Amino acid sequence: MKNILNLMLLIVILFLFSDLIYSQTTITKETINKYVNYWNTGEFIGIKDVLDQNFELIMSPLYEPASGIEALKKEIIETRQKFPDFHINIEELFYNDTTGAGRWLINATSEDGKKINVRGISLFHFVDGKIKDEWVANGDLLWMQQMGYQLVPLGKSK
Repeated sequence: MKNILNLMLLIVILFLFSDLIYSQTTITKETINKYVNYWNTGEFIGIKDVLDQNFELIMSPLYEPASGIEALKKEIIETRQKFPDFHINIEELFYNDTTGAGRWLINATSEDGKKINVRGISLFHFVDGKIKDEWVANGDLLWMQQMGYQLVPLGKSK
């Protein structure tokens, strides 16, 4: 009888924890989707529910952090001014309750009509169900080439 009670207790505990884990990862996926939507729309409804107050955006090529929610808003607004139809398409997403990683494609058109299609990856860290930071790496050189720039070695002129 004692073994049956222990087994039942174990089943109940596993059931409770599996629900907790499912709920957290569901929240994490929703959190990432809301965050990407800020980039895709330029609208910031509920942003303080999605981002930690000490959020940092760390992007290639310099990896110098833009700190705070207001710094992120500024980055998004400036990006959308230069590329009004800026859109991130998530191609693949992995996450748990503390970390997330995504592979994405950016499609955008510059103010002067140049089409941009650049792939990249993001690494997210979460604290208390909110995004603490995002590390971004993308094809910066490809982006610049699609904008019409060319890489010229130092000392050489075109």
